[in-house]
Amino acid sequence: MKRVLVTGGAGSIGSYVCEYLIKAGHQVTALDNASPYKVEHLFESDRFRFVQDSILGQEVVERLVDQSDIVIHLAAIADPKRYVTEPLNVLNVNLKGSLIILDRCARGGKKFVFASTSEVMGRNPNVPWKEDADRVLGPPNINRWCYSTGKALIEHYCYAYGQQENLPFVIMRFFNVYGPRCDDLGQGRVIPIFLEKFLHGDDVVVHGDGKQTRCFTYIEDATDAVVKLSLDDAALGSCFNIGANLETSILELAKAMKEAGGFDNNLVFKPHAEVFGKSYEDIPRRIPDVSHIKDVIGWEATTPLDQGLKQTIDFYRKPKA
Repeated sequence: MKRVLVTGGAGSIGSYVCEYLIKAGHQVTALDNASPYKVEHLFESDRFRFVQDSILGQEVVERLVDQSDIVIHLAAIADPKRYVTEPLNVLNVNLKGSLIILDRCARGGKKFVFASTSEVMGRNPNVPWKEDADRVLGPPNINRWCYSTGKALIEHYCYAYGQQENLPFVIMRFFNVYGPRCDDLGQGRVIPIFLEKFLHGDDVVVHGDGKQTRCFTYIEDATDAVVKLSLDDAALGSCFNIGANLETSILELAKAMKEAGGFDNNLVFKPHAEVFGKSYEDIPRRIPDVSHIKDVIGWEATTPLDQGLKQTIDFYRKPKA
């Protein structure tokens, strides 16, 4: 049995990771400053503890890290709208909070499993991206890149701490994770934003021309990858893409959701600048090369997009108790 601290443990991916770890027999502490409603079903377990606090709180973070064997660091501000409107908050949380955790892990020899992002690759046109592909970013005066840059800096710190302080670490880059309880409707990423409109019968707004593409990864596939990477020492000292390999345009996604849910909403188009403001820049294609994670731990995404969308829509259609 491992003692695992999951930062952002009440969040989209974190709530699933906590659940999977408890089922596997581990002792789990979730640290999150958000409401615990996504993990309330775990409160009955004597192997689960929820601490409502910020990763910027050094005293509580150090205490919880010291009590753990593994730290899975998922906490971050990851909402594209907030990149534009709150760049300082994004940088403070994603950089300062991560460095507090990293330093304490290094001092105690704790395994640090870091949730990075596909966005660190920026707008590199040479897809699919391997983990060692070049980063191609826009200028610092475009707020859109603050999230990507903050995450990439923590990746640099992981390698630096590993080299100079013998920190055991794993880096994970997520590619568009979605599924039940992944985001509140209308917030965060494209699927919950679309789904709110579909469920309310409103026009569904596609940004730009809808030709930009992503690879959508079902939450249970992604969670399986996180848990395996966290527990398998074969993954130490390396970076892994976590994603599906089906390239889907945003317009195709909207149509697939419409079909999966039997919706009849209209699809309309709006420029990115009209939605996010001028300090946002979209990425045309974002596709992972997932050969590394398959080679090291034998993982690959298996949930078809239509099946995952159907399960997600069904979850959000259910009346909440």
